[in-house]
This record gives sequence, structure tokens and C-alpha cells, in this order.
Amino acid sequence: MKKLPLHEIASRSEELDKCVTCGLCQSVCPTFIADGHEGKTARGKIILLRGLLDGSLSPTSSIADIFDDCLTCYACQTVCPAGVKTERLWTSARFDLAEKSSSTRKKRIGLRWTIGKPALFNILVRIAGKFGFDPDKPESVNLHNRIVLPFKGAPLLDSLEEEYLPEGSPVGTVAMLVGCSGNLFAPNVVKSSIRLLTAFGWRVIIPKDQVCCGAPAINNQDWKTARKLALKNMDVFLSLDVDRVTSPDATCTGAIMKDYKEIFRSDEIVLSHLKKLASKTAQLSEVLGNYKTDIKPAFRVFKSRVTLHDSCHSTHLTGGSGWRKLLNKIEGLEIIEMQESDHCCGFGGSYSLFHRETAMKIADRKLSNSVKTGAELVLVGSPGCLIWLNSAKKLVPSGNLKIQHVSELISNAIC
Repeated sequence: MKKLPLHEIASRSEELDKCVTCGLCQSVCPTFIADGHEGKTARGKIILLRGLLDGSLSPTSSIADIFDDCLTCYACQTVCPAGVKTERLWTSARFDLAEKSSSTRKKRIGLRWTIGKPALFNILVRIAGKFGFDPDKPESVNLHNRIVLPFKGAPLLDSLEEEYLPEGSPVGTVAMLVGCSGNLFAPNVVKSSIRLLTAFGWRVIIPKDQVCCGAPAINNQDWKTARKLALKNMDVFLSLDVDRVTSPDATCTGAIMKDYKEIFRSDEIVLSHLKKLASKTAQLSEVLGNYKTDIKPAFRVFKSRVTLHDSCHSTHLTGGSGWRKLLNKIEGLEIIEMQESDHCCGFGGSYSLFHRETAMKIADRKLSNSVKTGAELVLVGSPGCLIWLNSAKKLVPSGNLKIQHVSELISNAIC
């Protein structure tokens, strides 16, 4: 049997040594909660990695598939009392075990012929966009269909201006990474985010030569494509004279702030540039809520009962979300916290395509917790969560519950 090199895993052995196998990760692991498989918890995966490194276990497709069956939500990292940085482990393990994964080949081919070739991908999107769904009816997107088309007129980036100005003098300039989910499936999320930023006094720059953040490639072992995309975005955004970089999608900001540094950690020259970019990058809610400015948009009375789903990347990878602080400024809005608001919804990008049954169990739990609050509206901070939960809602009982990106509600509430 050909011996599989485990260089990435070995370089992270210090993280494996931190784990005390307490099992607290069970309480937050979405796949464990869904099917009770101990091997899928952080503790279980770390035991497997230790076995691979000491030679007591051999790399097999079954072990590779356990790491593939992970949403990379990083809730385990947040709850870990020993401080294990699982963000450094799971992508490394997937990379080393890629040859044994049953789905890696399909994913790599798909990624390299889509996000890996932006010019070709945009041509295909423009063709598909002639037959897509009405952008004013985002709930019509169904990820359960065999073929999922973008909205009519996609990609959104083609129709956006390169600059949006606030009324009066800008408090600063922010560049926006639109993100693939918004660019193809949730255009109103991007538009409402731009309106919000300008209402808070920001000058908004939309660089037209931006590309996918690379998160799908990072999470699916295609680091060659991921590095190419990261370098392109680094060149694009560092060439701009801006105070901040943000995105309506927490996954994209998470990629810049955390993931890029992981896939380039052995390249000091690239890392020095990435650190500059990461230092300017923040979640959209943080840009709106924490920047020192006297501009405070007036909100109209907006009577509604809402609950929030906190996206994984904003909660566990980049230090939390500031949406509640903004929502509390809206008179008439009643926020009812759901149980497990910071638990994953089951989307996980390609996870919901390759692990549909488990993803639906997780989505069912999220929607059930939402319904129990009695809220009329579930607010989410990621376009991916929005698309996935709207799709899942078609298959599980959820009453008249509606789902909306939080930027859309706040934008609509501004006088």
C-alpha cells in the first residue's frame, strides 16, 4: 500500500496534544447531535489523527469520509476548554487525506471549472441567468432541485456601480467583497448591505475584478485553486485606498481574516501582505456598529417579532456578530432568542449537497427552534444560510415562518 504523507497534520501536532478528550464538543457538534456518531466530534477526530500520526491507524476512505462529513462550523473550537484550534486541524486533515476521500475528485473538478476559472464561470452564469428565478422572490430558490439556476440577470457584480456615496462627507471608505451567494442567488442582500453602509456614512467601493473568496476550495482540499483566488483578491483589495474591507457574507470575511493565513502559513512574504488585508477586514455588522461616527440613521417604527440565527463564521471564526446592537435601535421590533441560536443550520456550502440527509436533520432542528419562539421572521447573517433554510423550509413543517437576511430588515427600517 502506498504510504500517504501526512505533512499538514504533523505540522499541527501541538493542537492534537492540547486535547484532554473531555467530550464537551459533543454538546455543540451539529453532526453528532444529528446522528450520534462519536467519531465525528472533535474528540473523535483528534483520536483518529493521533492514531494516523503514531502509525496505529492507516489512512482509509472511511477515515477520510469522517473528516469530509464535517460542516467546519468550528463550534467545537469555541467551546473547547483546552483551547484547541480546530480551525488548524480539519482543513489540514482533509488536505492530507484527499486521495482517500470518495467525493474529493468530484469536488475538485467542479471547483476548478467554476470558481477556479472566473472568466469561464461568469460566461456560464450569464447564460444561466437568462433562465433563472425572479430576484424579488428569493424564497423560490430550491437547493433540493437537481439543477439550481442563479437569478435572472446574474451575476449581480455586472450591474453594480463601482462607487456608492453617502449623503454628506463620508466617515470612511469601505470595499465590499460581494461573495458568490449574493452575486448569484441573493442580490437583494448585497444591495441592502450597500444601502446600509451609505446610510451610516460610508463611501462604498465595489472592485469589479474581485473573485470568489476561495472558501469552498479551502474546505474541499483544493488549495491550489484557493491560493490562486486568495492571491487575486489580495492584489485587488490591497491596491485600494480604503479603511475597511467587508462582505454581506460572514464566510467571505472569515476566509480573509482566518483561512488565507492558514493556506499560506509557510510563505512569509505572502503572509505579510495578508496580515495587512486581514487587519482592515471586518464583519459587516461590526463595520456598521463599532466604527466611531456621529452618523446615526433614523429608524421608523417597525413592528415585528423576530429571532436570530447566528452564522457559524461570524460566531466561531471571527469573534461574534454585532447585529443585535443595531436591531435594538429599531422601535417596535421584538427580538426573541431561539434555543441554540449559534448552532449551525446545516448549510456548510457543498456539505448540504453531499450530505443531504444529515444537513436536513440539522436544518429541521434549527427551524423547529425558530418556530418555538413564536417569531414571525428568522433573521440570518449569511446569504448561504438564507438560501439553505428557505430551501429546507419547503420540506419540513415550519408554519408561516419567513426568513430574511438581517441587512434587508435594517435597511427597510431606515427612514
